[in-house]
Amino acid sequence: MKTRGVFPKADLLNLVTCGRVYALDGFQQSHVGVASIDVTTTGEGYEIARVLQPNPRHGETVRELLPRMGASRIALGDVLQPGSSYLVKASIDINFPPGIYGYLNAKSTSGRNFLHVRSLADRICEFDSVDNRKSGYTGELWLLLEPLVYPIVFTDQECYTQMRVFNADTRFSQQDLDALLEANDLLFRYKNREPYKQGGLSHFTHDGSIWCTLRAKGTEPIGYKAKRSREPLDLAARNVDPSEYFEPVFAEQFGDGETGWGVSLQSFEYYLLSTQEMLKVPLHVTAELVGLDRRVGDVFTHFAGFFDPGFFGTGTLEVHAARGNIFLRHQHPFARFVFESLRAPAESYGNNGTYQEQIGTRLPKQFAAWS
Repeated sequence: MKTRGVFPKADLLNLVTCGRVYALDGFQQSHVGVASIDVTTTGEGYEIARVLQPNPRHGETVRELLPRMGASRIALGDVLQPGSSYLVKASIDINFPPGIYGYLNAKSTSGRNFLHVRSLADRICEFDSVDNRKSGYTGELWLLLEPLVYPIVFTDQECYTQMRVFNADTRFSQQDLDALLEANDLLFRYKNREPYKQGGLSHFTHDGSIWCTLRAKGTEPIGYKAKRSREPLDLAARNVDPSEYFEPVFAEQFGDGETGWGVSLQSFEYYLLSTQEMLKVPLHVTAELVGLDRRVGDVFTHFAGFFDPGFFGTGTLEVHAARGNIFLRHQHPFARFVFESLRAPAESYGNNGTYQEQIGTRLPKQFAAWS
């Protein structure tokens, strides 16, 4: 019987070898990760006046829609400006047989730099989807890049998004989550890295997912607010001074005890904040960060959303408030994780993951530590 679920590294490499994932300019073997394929650009790119999603009923491809999007050519090294939209050719194309399909999530580094990344595929009307599992899919893949706060240099030296590949929907039911918790601790205290007692948690949503809560307590900085710098950020750079692009955010105390802390958010500003808990992802599953229900609050809490097998650390989330007078209290529900089974146990993200064992809010990898 064929194993079902998310493809781990060995299966992803086989897809590249067999030509089910076409490797184009910019692709490197190292872009195949423990449970996803990182995607950069071939260098072909366009500034566009409008975003059009392909109409599958008319068989539209992204490339043939470029004139109707008002596309004008850009080159590697050009600066992507906030408020503008850019469509760039991905470093892979797709040739999936029936039964295999893919979804994409922005890389964590893209999210932390408030570079909004979506993908478009030929004859598919959805963003971030290469899903035509009934009959198979062959076509081009494109990336939509939209800087939200500060300018970013267009490069093929960093990956913008990542594609996960599936042959079945193995997202957890509550029964699946209960079985996972019988043998695995998933949430840990960040101070001493000890697991929470099972009976002491109220983080379960009864739909197969887990809540994590906001850390907004204490006198040290709890996160960062992005600054509207005019200085373009080169994503290939390292040890950049963060003070040009970010400023620290502090919690506020309005009462006694843990419930008397929180953080104020300004409308239409962008923040990096962290979960109170550390999440540990077992090697045979993945965890996807999904959007908050509007009933929880009027904040948007992620631009990237995938945690590899073996990840261990707090979650750094990209937070945006669309209106003023938003005050988030310490330990407010902040993130929801949905688990899904892999076809086979994967290598650990902890072997070389950039954000492994992060504690608190972590700046993007381009930046030096805040001093």
